[in-house]
Amino acid sequence: MSWPEVMFKEKAHIFLRIMNKRWSVAPLEAAAIEKILLRFDFPRARILDLMCGNGRLAVYLAEKGYEVVGVDFSELFIEDAKKRARLMGVSDKTEFLVVDIRNLYESLKDYAPFDVVLNFWTSIGYYGEEVDFKMFKDARKLTNEGGIFIIADTISKESLLMNFNPSTYSEFDDLIILHNAHFDPVESIIDDLWRFYEKRGPNLFFLDSIRVRVRVYSLSEIKSLLEKAGWKVIAAYDSIFTLEPAKKFSEINIVAKAVTESIKDEVYFF
Repeated sequence: MSWPEVMFKEKAHIFLRIMNKRWSVAPLEAAAIEKILLRFDFPRARILDLMCGNGRLAVYLAEKGYEVVGVDFSELFIEDAKKRARLMGVSDKTEFLVVDIRNLYESLKDYAPFDVVLNFWTSIGYYGEEVDFKMFKDARKLTNEGGIFIIADTISKESLLMNFNPSTYSEFDDLIILHNAHFDPVESIIDDLWRFYEKRGPNLFFLDSIRVRVRVYSLSEIKSLLEKAGWKVIAAYDSIFTLEPAKKFSEINIVAKAVTESIKDEVYFF
């Protein structure tokens, strides 16, 4: 069993606790996404949210009037997303589907076309470059010409290596994650052992561990993959919140346009 299946299916209840914490910043993220959509003339759009988790972006974008289809291969995440959409009164503007990203086009061809595709929070690199390239190609086939693909809040090789520390920790309320990571510069893969602990008073109790292996891309590598798949990168930002141009150590925050071969040379940066 691959590590994404372990993390997001077999042990999805643990990662759900992490995603629930992300809901606190979801309204700000949705507002930042809308600002980008308006900048590129999408005041209303049909949006595909890839690896949507439990729906934090989809729900808040639906509140703003967008129609959103969210997909994830975790049944637990999708069920939670549907529940949250009902609670927030946006079930009529959202649809959540259990979809394996490796079969994206085959699963969603009857739901196409879309105007906008989203991929947030380092949701690429899980299965390697070949699968990512197929996902980009499938997303292009599902998108109207002139539509856009936003990949954001995604670790880049530059941002990872700027202050790389093999031993770190993350804290999500009473959930503590200890990381023990190694970066392979030849394969550009980060191999990270996640060890989960729960705080109970002054003590930590071990819950589980999962080894994560993610292909990490530079901005130029992502640009190259996207352009081979029928997209043209038209903007790169340091942050979706500031929309300042990308810097040398920025994470991946890019906008790509769905184009045909004949107009791939068109590019403009904001």
